[in-house]
Amino acid sequence: MSAREAVIAEINAAPESMVLETYDFVLFLKSKSGQNPRPTKQETSILRPDFLARQKAVFGDRVLADSQVILDEQRADRY
Repeated sequence: MSAREAVIAEINAAPESMVLETYDFVLFLKSKSGQNPRPTKQETSILRPDFLARQKAVFGDRVLADSQVILDEQRADRY
């Protein structure tokens, strides 16, 4: 069994979180060696969570007040 086959067998048996970490490490090794890979749109969506979708799931369509307005109001109450 070659090293490539052994690595593939281990990846197939690993949990998804470990597979993502392994993928990130392989990209790091490629960039370090000068190959500089460019991930596709699908790969970048795997690497970067969709924070806007998470925010919409938690808050819905509610708009939160600007924090500067809240701080200004708090300062005005003290002085």
